Amino acid sequence: PGTGQNTNSMVAGINMAVFKNTKNSDGAKEFVKFMTSDAEQKLLNKTYGSIPPVKAAQQDPAFSAPDLKVLRDTLATSAAPLPQVPTESQFETTVGTAVKDLWADAAAGRPVTTESVRARLAKAQQLMQQ
Repeated sequence: PGTGQNTNSMVAGINMAVFKNTKNSDGAKEFVKFMTSDAEQKLLNKTYGSIPPVKAAQQDPAFSAPDLKVLRDTLATSAAPLPQVPTESQFETTVGTAVKDLWADAAAGRPVTTESVRARLAKAQQLMQQ
């Protein structure tokens, strides 16, 4: 997709990396190799009903169901990555903390109201503007 093309979905997934200062670099690389192997991709993606990013694993009959074919075609022809947002991590932290605190209130028997939710999210918004 690009200018003038329909975008119907986003490209998403889980990124894996091995940092150069990792203490067990060889073990970390073996783990990445294992997680991206055809066999593990088939197992994981069958379990979660998603499309493997490893093309060889996509050939497994489990990924030829009509709904997965639609998903695969959509990803191949009309999906785009989400834009990079520099403060995305800060957003996840501030909103995540607000939600965690609301759950803690509920678990402790304190009332969670529309107003308390608004107050927590307003605080998160203020933190985002700093």
